[in-house]
Amino acid sequence: MDADEQGAGPPVVLLHGQPGDRHDWDDVVVSLAGRTRVLVPDRPGYGASDASAAGFAANTSAVVELLDDRGVQRAVVAGHSWGGGVALDLAQRHPDRVGALVLVASVGGRGSVGRIDRILGVTVLGDLLSLGGLVALGAPPLRRRVAARSAPADRRPRWWPAWRSFMVEQRALLDELPEIAARVDAIRAPAVVVVGDADRIVRPSSQEALASRLPQAEVVRVVHAGHMLLRERPDIVAAAIIRATELAGPDVSGDAMIGS
Repeated sequence: MDADEQGAGPPVVLLHGQPGDRHDWDDVVVSLAGRTRVLVPDRPGYGASDASAAGFAANTSAVVELLDDRGVQRAVVAGHSWGGGVALDLAQRHPDRVGALVLVASVGGRGSVGRIDRILGVTVLGDLLSLGGLVALGAPPLRRRVAARSAPADRRPRWWPAWRSFMVEQRALLDELPEIAARVDAIRAPAVVVVGDADRIVRPSSQEALASRLPQAEVVRVVHAGHMLLRERPDIVAAAIIRATELAGPDVSGDAMIGS
């Protein structure tokens, strides 16, 4: 997994949503002002990634490979929307690699997969609807579901690969996310959950339900903010990341593991 890297301090991995790319985090990285060592990858299937789109488990493996490649033993892992599901899965499968979580407008709580998601996950029908949404700006609910997760127009992935990646991940929402959600109670890493009170993509009540099941979670509620908190309030997201590094304490380290 290729990634931009900059800054010094506690290592932080920033995982974008669906669809999108590493540039979704640009404003947050600026707000962090070099206070952390940020690793910002294009997840499989997006941006400059050469890998094919995959589900949550494969994304988790890609993050572990990134940490190994950059010599990071344990990091704060921040995920936006679909990327939050990857962060949750990583904390479950590889708890030794996660010092703390930052979940921004994240999936994983009860009700985070809605009726539109289920329709889009249906073979053939979902393919046609999602492609129509990306290319022809289909029905308003679908348009909001697809467009709200996309990067700005000047950074948006090309429609065809973005559509294919979107569909792979949409089916993972139905196939893999329920099991990840069922294991949330077992996560021991502290978490900061950032919720926009006007989010129409992942309901605020779902995100707060997720936080209530995490043994060590703080909730940051952002008034008059929607799903794209990375661009609407990057300052608040950056503050949540700094808070997560404090919660992780010395558990966050850039020292490579030896003999593991």
